[in-house]
Amino acid sequence: MIVVAVTTSVLAAGCGSSGSEPPAVETVSRYSVPDNVGFNYRWSADPGIDLHSGQATVVRAYVESYYLSINSNSLSAAYPGFAEAVPQRKRADFDHPVDPIERRYVGTQFQHLMWMTKTERGWFATICTGDYSVMEVGQDEKFYNIGSKYVNAETVELIAPNDTSATSARSYGPERAPTINVFDGWTLAEHVKGARDQNAYAECDSRMPDGRDVRPQKANLPHDTPYPTLAPYPGWPRYDES
Repeated sequence: MIVVAVTTSVLAAGCGSSGSEPPAVETVSRYSVPDNVGFNYRWSADPGIDLHSGQATVVRAYVESYYLSINSNSLSAAYPGFAEAVPQRKRADFDHPVDPIERRYVGTQFQHLMWMTKTERGWFATICTGDYSVMEVGQDEKFYNIGSKYVNAETVELIAPNDTSATSARSYGPERAPTINVFDGWTLAEHVKGARDQNAYAECDSRMPDGRDVRPQKANLPHDTPYPTLAPYPGWPRYDES
């Protein structure tokens, strides 16, 4: 969903009106996280990786957008600029899901940026995804895991824009999502849901804040209380205040 400004001109009613034409009324539609998605993202990174850097910001925006679209069954659930940053042939079929039922989610999704490598055309990142802490709200108002106690390792390769000289906007703050296009010319080269480096899975498991033995798991369903919905980190800024 791209930020769009719509201007409506209201004409003076009736001929011979002594009043001047009212000024145009401007309304702005800003992106917001879909109502059914109540979970937040908590990011961490290995030493030496700056979560606020331009390349890490784009990785965060892509991964968060991807899972938002999957869980909302809609490409429009992604952040502004996602549709332009991801070639058509690389997109999942977000708008035509196998299961079109809208579901409600709460909890926290843990993401860890473990490895980042500069390439000839951009950056290659290995990301850990812990969705054991994301829960669906059932029709019985109990809470059901959507993930596993096992942590996934996935890779994302990004192509940098030709001009990287521009200073990027701040990429952290109290908000759940950006309201502007933070992809800013970056495009997706490849997203692999299962890392080819098998060592990454064991490494990822150790990066989560909860040990495997205390993570909520499917064998214990349903849960009377959900995993806590923690504040997003590093979150996104209020861009109109920056």
